[in-house]
Amino acid sequence: MLHLFVSPGAIREDGIDITGGDVNHIRNVLRMKEGEELTVSDGETAVNYLCRIAEFTPDTVRLSIISAEEKDTELPVKVLLFQGLPKADKMEWIIQKTTELGVSEIIPVSNARSVVKLDADRGAKKTKRWQSIAESAAEQSRRRIVPTVREPVSFSAALRMAEGAETKLIPYERFDGDADTKELLRGIRPGSTVAVFIGPEGGYEPSEIEEARAAGVVPVTLGKRILRTETAGIAALSFIVYELEL
Repeated sequence: MLHLFVSPGAIREDGIDITGGDVNHIRNVLRMKEGEELTVSDGETAVNYLCRIAEFTPDTVRLSIISAEEKDTELPVKVLLFQGLPKADKMEWIIQKTTELGVSEIIPVSNARSVVKLDADRGAKKTKRWQSIAESAAEQSRRRIVPTVREPVSFSAALRMAEGAETKLIPYERFDGDADTKELLRGIRPGSTVAVFIGPEGGYEPSEIEEARAAGVVPVTLGKRILRTETAGIAALSFIVYELEL
């Protein structure tokens, strides 16, 4: 069943108005008809609305509300993913999959070994595209919020952004501490913020790890194998999901 996000102002007691690009998607791509059902969230609350298409107008799809159910599909913690900028379209894959796993914010990071370098203009254009991917992934996975994708920042700026997080971790291939990693993950408490730092294809410079340690970021292991940058964040999120939800 189709799931969409709308602004809170679009929801009224007598129904919901769908506008913008979703109108074309419903009418011309999915070819939905009056009477068909879909679900809607406002991106802010845990309320999920089961709706029926009541009417098509030239620029609006009007829905009638069948029922409203409070269903929280979010992780009990706020996860900030500081992702080292990867090559090609890998960032799109990372955003899609970590959104499905429950990430709250994704902050692209320019590291010392990052191959990709984005100026302000290209960074803004990429961020707009990435935000759209996050919204689509959030709709597909029935989330009640859309993760925020920030514009790229430097590694030092990323560390400052993570200052308020109760748990800060950085997977590092030279760290061998299975027991320490398990203890750190099991210590994550509901309601807290978790900052996850993932390096680019070339990994971290030793100086970056030292800078991270000085900022209170704890090195962890993701297992005995070396993971690609597009896999590491997904693995870290999966560990967090397992500890808190399963």
